[in-house]
Amino acid sequence: MMGRGPNGAAAPTRPLSPAPDLLAHQPPPRDDGRLPIRITYLELVPSDWTRRGQNPDLKVSIEHVSSPTVALYRDLYDRVGRVWLWYERRLLSDEALGALMAAPGHELHIARHDGDLVGYFELKADEIVFFGLTPDYIGRRIGPWLLDRAIERALERGSVRVILNTNTLDHPKALDTYRKAGFRPLRSENRELQDPRVLWPEVYRWPPA
Repeated sequence: MMGRGPNGAAAPTRPLSPAPDLLAHQPPPRDDGRLPIRITYLELVPSDWTRRGQNPDLKVSIEHVSSPTVALYRDLYDRVGRVWLWYERRLLSDEALGALMAAPGHELHIARHDGDLVGYFELKADEIVFFGLTPDYIGRRIGPWLLDRAIERALERGSVRVILNTNTLDHPKALDTYRKAGFRPLRSENRELQDPRVLWPEVYRWPPA
């Protein structure tokens, strides 16, 4: 079953089972439908990179998908990002999302274990645009290893720095993980977003089960 959000965007309703304690820092929905967050922008230069990721206990392969379909991308975005309340790409039409996927400098890399989705990272120019794991693979020492692969690929592309951002809805250890890898905070800002738990209550369930 598919719900619909603004602009007719599809809202998958596949249930997820995140560990509730990982989401304890996320505030409950407000009556006005707004969601306050704090965003931190970070930068890494090659001389500061500290490789932290040992090979994971599981055999994980990474595939560079050169021509991702919109359906594939929406599935990845939902399965990795829903627990962290990612939603802005969900607002894009299929045409707009397809154009973004085909833009020069865009790359999508998918991590799998025995065919099962582990996570993905997405690059554009010198930025790690999205990076994350599915709930089943969080806490299994894969995150730092996959982050190393994302940094490695960004530098292989000729970047003289790597940038990314995280916010207060992400994994509680996200900012610390980036800093330990060598990322330095550049600036932070407070922002209010539309709360996806209000836009799509049947998808972003609250409280988490």
